[in-house]
Amino acid sequence: MSGKRSLKDIVASRIDIFKRKPESAVYRPVVLSQHIRDLYTETKVREHLVKSDYGEAAGGGNQAPNPIELLLSAFAACIEAAFYEFAEYEGLRILSISVDVEGTLDLRGLFMVSDVSAGFQDIRFVLRIVSPEDEMRVRALAEKIISHCPVVDSLKNPTPVSGDIIISKT
Repeated sequence: MSGKRSLKDIVASRIDIFKRKPESAVYRPVVLSQHIRDLYTETKVREHLVKSDYGEAAGGGNQAPNPIELLLSAFAACIEAAFYEFAEYEGLRILSISVDVEGTLDLRGLFMVSDVSAGFQDIRFVLRIVSPEDEMRVRALAEKIISHCPVVDSLKNPTPVSGDIIISKT
């Protein structure tokens, strides 16, 4: 036996700790991004490298998803992982989970051609779950997960964004 704790135990432990010590639930992820060339960037996330580029039609080298596609990927991955995590915690057998996500952008906002929003006009998803469990129980968990997914919540609710711009001569 590897000694690795089960996902169910990890979730139970986190819930217990967060109830007793709410301050321990504060999470501050940090990423460090670097422009490499043209429209290609690399972002360090913990020990992982996330690459971003644009398609050739947009002037990129098509080496990786573009930033807005990565946002949709984060949306899908957050729902899938959170659903699986809590299905394990609740003892639900899940055979497969997949999410299709599609968004609509008006690129005039990005290109400052019009006074339209540069962000998504809408985002639509289809969550597919294969499970032998009671459909109502699985659906209830899925709805709960979607309403508590940090990526979904960050997109649905205004999040303050602030920062600094530092310009150096060399």
